Amino acid sequence: MDRMITLNLQTKKYKIVISQSEDDFFTALKKAVKTNTFFVITDKNVKKLYLKYFTDLLNHKGFNVKTAVIDEGETGKSVESLSFLYDKALEVGIDRKSCAIAFGGGVIGDITGFFAATYMRGICYIQVPTTLLAMTDSSVGGKTAINTKYGKNIAGAFYQPDLVWINSSFLSTLSERHIKNGFAEIIKYAFIFDRKFYNYLFDIFKKGITSSKDFDYIIYQSCLYKSRVVEKDEREITELRTVLNFGHTFAHALETATKYKEFLHGEAVAIGMIFATALSLKLKICKPETYKKVETLLQEADFVLNTKYNAHQFLSLMKRDKKSVDGNIKFVLLKDIGKTINSYIKDDIVLNVLKNFTRGNK
Repeated sequence: MDRMITLNLQTKKYKIVISQSEDDFFTALKKAVKTNTFFVITDKNVKKLYLKYFTDLLNHKGFNVKTAVIDEGETGKSVESLSFLYDKALEVGIDRKSCAIAFGGGVIGDITGFFAATYMRGICYIQVPTTLLAMTDSSVGGKTAINTKYGKNIAGAFYQPDLVWINSSFLSTLSERHIKNGFAEIIKYAFIFDRKFYNYLFDIFKKGITSSKDFDYIIYQSCLYKSRVVEKDEREITELRTVLNFGHTFAHALETATKYKEFLHGEAVAIGMIFATALSLKLKICKPETYKKVETLLQEADFVLNTKYNAHQFLSLMKRDKKSVDGNIKFVLLKDIGKTINSYIKDDIVLNVLKNFTRGNK
């Protein structure tokens, strides 16, 4: 087995298996769940590329496999899609002893997890991510959700998977844009946890070459960072896990304002991280050289770091963020590479930074 991480949580214990070996997957699968029936949930894009391969893989092992396909992208993470999954599951005979499999990117992982948490009051589920973003972030930690028209991830639950299988060979069909999309969350780990990882990523982007060995290490290291935080604060009770939201308050507002059509999640997070750092600089929490380091790494990774928006609209959207309390917006702020703090920031300060963050904003 290539690499494996074990998460020891209060609710359960499960493994993240990072391997291209199907045998490694089935060895872990037999230990993780006791069922013969799987409900594989995916989107239209993954269906074209890999669904037959994956269902054949399960069928050849004698499993009973049912499937459901929803629209790709954030618009597919909706109440309507969730209702479709409930009806489809009942139609094909999925019961309380069946197991759902999230086979796709972060959207599929989020909605499958929420489906599993709520279908017949909870069934087991497995994460099999196919994008870099899902492999390094959303497949780990048990956050599940769907979107509403007023915000992202508004309806959701903490519900841990029983197994995560990360097979980096799925990345071979991923577009350059979606690879870059995943790198935003990876870069986030460097900013909030580790200056050495920052330097490692900087060298990779400077060279312009990422080898398969680099990808395996990056995926493993990212999962390790996240799993260790989740172990200590599974449900964001102690606020330790909140650090993983660096850049996300602005990012979710940006995605909502553009109706999930203009930016991929990682692209929005990249802008959100530079905004959070600008806010940190305004409050004199970080030094100008820290801001420059954040900006430089994101530029080396080829992210666009500005966007036009209405500052007052964005303030309103961020106040709806699920991390806000009594209308006060909570931000993860950067003190230095590898050091963060959490703080509620007054509206007038946020608005001032919003107005000056990008030219043309009002």
